Amino acid sequence: MRVFLRGAALAVGAAAATLLLAQPASAHADLVRSDPPSGSVLAHAPSVARLWFSEEISPEFSSAHLVDHTGAAISGSRARAGAGDPRQLTVELPGLGKGTYGLVWRVLAEDDGHATSGVVVFTVGGAAAAPGAIPVAASAGVAGTAATPVGVLLRWLGLCALAGLVGCLAVAGPVLGRARAAFAPDTVAIGALAARRRLLAVAAGCAAAAAAVGVATLAVEGRRAGAGGGRALGQAVLDLLTGTRWGHLWLAREAALIALAAVILAIRARLREPATRRATVLPVLAAALVLCVAWIEGLGSHSAALQSARAAAVAAYSLHVLTALLWLGALPALVLVLFPRVAGLPPREVVRACRGPFSTLLLISVTVLVVTGLYGAGRQVPEPGQLLSTGYGRTLLLKTALLAVVGGLGLANSALLHGRRLAGPGRLVRAPRGGAPSRRLIIAEASAGAILLAAAGLLAETAPPRTPAPPIPLAAPHAYDTTVKDLVVSVSATPNRPGINGFTVLAASSRRPPPAPIDGVTLRLGGSGASGTIPLREIEPGRYFGAGRLSAAGPVKITAAIRRAGERLTVTMPWHLSPKAAPPKVPPQEHRLAPYVNAIALCVLLLALGTGVQRVVVRRRRRQPAAGLPAPAEILEDAR
Repeated sequence: MRVFLRGAALAVGAAAATLLLAQPASAHADLVRSDPPSGSVLAHAPSVARLWFSEEISPEFSSAHLVDHTGAAISGSRARAGAGDPRQLTVELPGLGKGTYGLVWRVLAEDDGHATSGVVVFTVGGAAAAPGAIPVAASAGVAGTAATPVGVLLRWLGLCALAGLVGCLAVAGPVLGRARAAFAPDTVAIGALAARRRLLAVAAGCAAAAAAVGVATLAVEGRRAGAGGGRALGQAVLDLLTGTRWGHLWLAREAALIALAAVILAIRARLREPATRRATVLPVLAAALVLCVAWIEGLGSHSAALQSARAAAVAAYSLHVLTALLWLGALPALVLVLFPRVAGLPPREVVRACRGPFSTLLLISVTVLVVTGLYGAGRQVPEPGQLLSTGYGRTLLLKTALLAVVGGLGLANSALLHGRRLAGPGRLVRAPRGGAPSRRLIIAEASAGAILLAAAGLLAETAPPRTPAPPIPLAAPHAYDTTVKDLVVSVSATPNRPGINGFTVLAASSRRPPPAPIDGVTLRLGGSGASGTIPLREIEPGRYFGAGRLSAAGPVKITAAIRRAGERLTVTMPWHLSPKAAPPKVPPQEHRLAPYVNAIALCVLLLALGTGVQRVVVRRRRRQPAAGLPAPAEILEDAR
């Protein structure tokens, strides 16, 4: 018991540390370019603004409105999404005079349900733009919602529930089903039946738990989506379910999980009935529903946003998720058969009968897992350098390291199950009394698997790197986060280059309820070529905007002053203004990651196929009598 509690505490602690690594990052529907470009100076006022995003956006939850340099709203603008291009937001603008304007936008990704917001700043009435200029992306003022601890926690809980579901079904079905022939005595057969009933009850409970996690996820996403449009929680949830692809996938997933729980309970109730053709319908239906859940997971993943070979990427991700859940859930399910002990079912008898089908199932799962994981890594991470330079790449490396640890522990457990023990450093010998699993190794593998699922949840909530580089280099996004008493303050500048810039300040109290509302926010600029005070206006709850001029690149001192209930809170932050955009350069030849990982995946697949063929040939030779020697039956006849 102490070993179990120690391993559980280790798994929970490590998983919690992984969740705390989930820092706010750009959401999945990123702004890739805009027309007019952010920070541009136009000779004539545009009548239409266009924004392009990295993923398809929801027309129901996509909006934009225009403000002037003080943050005051300008009426007459109208935003439309999904007209011709599902990744584009078109904003019809009213007649604009000379001045600086900010286009405040907010969109929601169709596939993953994550919201993104930002500001595009442009000036009307300056020098004419260079002929043939190409619109570039806005580089700052983007507020993402991905990779939050709550989102990663919900994803982890959902994956744990699905792992329990798939693992229990696999052990109760293919493993114990194929091992029934080895359970000769009636008492052992009755014990195997009781073990299958236990596994099916746990599987139904895991399906219900996964559905409950889905409801919690819907509530979180509804609250997040409603915060930007001023919708009530009920209305936001209804709009999500009826107006977005993410909502449609959520409904399909919940329906599949509920139906799966009902089918599992029906299978459990009919276990004592004799096997007939009609009895095989329910197991086939359960397998189809599991595949349906895995396919829905793929349709809501990053693979659904790829431009080329999307169906292959979604299929590979679905298989990857399914085999990962099968691998990580099968060992705890086998432990449920052994502990607590089932009456009439000796643990050694279970190990002897199940080790063959159990090892075959895990071998196939690990092979498909590695092959599809390598393929998916090549599709999501275009360049090898992005494995270390991006949050998605580093999380992928962490997941790979955890996968290697779990694989090593799995090999050790497999050796024990097949009746081997460690006789010295790197030396395995056959145990005289047969195989016996190690509780310590089982708990270690299950704990490492739980941490691996936490890393997988973090990876699913992190935006993958994007390769399309704009023809004009962008200013590096710059933001400053700090706290003043109970206030959490974040300041960002768009486009963070010499000239007119839009400043966005996010201010919110960490106390609930806040001690007092914020009365106003101002910024004071000081440094090389910058001076003056900019009053900001609240454009959304807790979000303030204003425009000012920064003349020269280099260090700038920005002081934010927040007025609240007669109190003035100030914070001074060091700032660095990026230089003007350099002329476009010919990008160097990219080093693609996909060819390397695809070659490794092909080698792994060929090696696994060769190993499988060799095992089949060896088994057949063992079953056949040697050439020129009498069969065992003939030997017995002669002995008589």
